[in-house]
Parts: sequence; C-alpha cells; structure tokens
Amino acid sequence: MFNIHLAKVYGFCRGVQGVTEKADRLLAENPDRPVYSIGKLVHNDVVVDSFSRRGLKVVDAPDGNPPGIALIRAHGIPLSLARSFEEAGFTLVDGTCRLVKANHDRCASSTRPVLYFGIKGHAESVSTLSHAPGWYRVVETEEDLEGLDPQQEYDVIVQTTFSSVQEARLLSLLEEEGIRFNRLNSICSASNRRRQAVLDLCGICDTVLVIGERQSANTSELYRLACSRGVRAFFVGDESAIEDGMLSGHDVGVCAGASVSPHQVDRIIDVLVEKGGTLKA
Repeated sequence: MFNIHLAKVYGFCRGVQGVTEKADRLLAENPDRPVYSIGKLVHNDVVVDSFSRRGLKVVDAPDGNPPGIALIRAHGIPLSLARSFEEAGFTLVDGTCRLVKANHDRCASSTRPVLYFGIKGHAESVSTLSHAPGWYRVVETEEDLEGLDPQQEYDVIVQTTFSSVQEARLLSLLEEEGIRFNRLNSICSASNRRRQAVLDLCGICDTVLVIGERQSANTSELYRLACSRGVRAFFVGDESAIEDGMLSGHDVGVCAGASVSPHQVDRIIDVLVEKGGTLKA
C-alpha cells in the first residue's frame, strides 16, 4: 500500500494546447486532403501516436509527399524549411508556441551578437536561431562561454524550457567575467510552475514518477530536479511503463511535462490505484 500525491500543476501548457487544437481542427475540416505535421507535433510520443492514428502524418521535408496542409509544430521550424514547403505547394498553418514566436522576433530584431541559452540541436533552438541576422552562439554549458569578447555587449535569449538552474549559473558566470549583456526573455511560466510543483512533491514523497518523454526538455528538467532532491525518480511514458519496483516507497508523487495531456495523467493514476495506491487530496 502507498499514497499517491499528484502535482498541483500538470497537463498541456498553452502552447501545446494550441497546436493540438489546430491539429484537431485541420483533421476534421480536411477529410479528403493530406494533413501533415512538420516534425513531431510535440515531444510526447503518446500524443503524436494518437494523431497519427487519425491521419496526421509526421514529415521532415516536402520531398516525396503529395502537397497538402502542413502544420508547424509547437517548437517552430527553421525559415528555410518553411520556404521549402511553401515552394513545393503546401499550405502552411503555424502552430508555433506564442512564447517561442516571441523569441523568433527577439532574435530577428537583435542588433547585437546573440548568446542563446539552450540545448544544442533542440527543435526550438534550431527554429529560433534561423531568425538570427548575425553572429550567435548556442550556450548549453559553462564551456560554451569561453572566448567571449570582453569589449562586446551581447543579447541573451533563453530557450523557453531551458534549465532555470543552468540559466542562473550561466548568467552569474557572465557577470563574474565582466561580460555586458541584455537578457531579453526568461523561461516560460508554465515550465516554472511545473518545476515548483515537482519540488513540492519532493518535500513529501520518497518516489516521483515523471510522466513524459526524455526527448522533452521541460520533462527532463522535472526528472533532474527530482533526482537533485535525493528522491527516487522514474520516467513513465505511459501506463505500460509502470513497474512494481517503482512503487516500493510509502509516498509516490506524480508529475508531468507540459506536453502531457490530462487524460494521460488520469490513466497513470488509475493504474496506480489498481496497484494498491490511495490518491491523496
């Protein structure tokens, strides 16, 4: 027997909610026309698979696909990729998160070299930096700050789901080195609320189940935070991933990344109750 503690904040963030609602509408309104997602709609295979079964095809390029409607994922896509779809006769529908789009605009209008605090190769990083008009550098670790010009002033743009702990460390290092910078944005509030929720769970739980995918930056940060507090933490993509060994503690916390639907969380809770857990208010 064990107690189940559900995080105070979970479910789709506004950006994910928006792009999934667009996908729902496009599939309903275009039964006889191909509907595509340029890259995975969100970093959650459960959500992606559910749309795939309804006819939303994930593609990385226009080549080899008959023209149709192409939905831009929540993370955005590079400008050159958008142009290639348009030139191939596809109708683009923009599902980019509004906060990511704001970073696109910041990047495009920057008149200084850009230090982009983010994960190298991440879809959001790639889409944002395609708007950079000049010099930029992706800064993921402390080593990426080496060799900066102390006479130069930089614009700092932060990936919306970047680690808040790492962001603070990098900003502190810039200050220590006397590097002048303008911080143009902060990590999105939806990510911060979910991070605080998992920290609250760590105060009362010996185990935390993190629902979502490792490929998701915001979900991975929830896992990292739980581990940093010394609790047992496990990634759980869906209910089939739950193992009895994960439930040996007395108090099991459940949290979820911003690309995880409330229904996905509900199914996990149902399985935990079936396995002997008691949901606490």
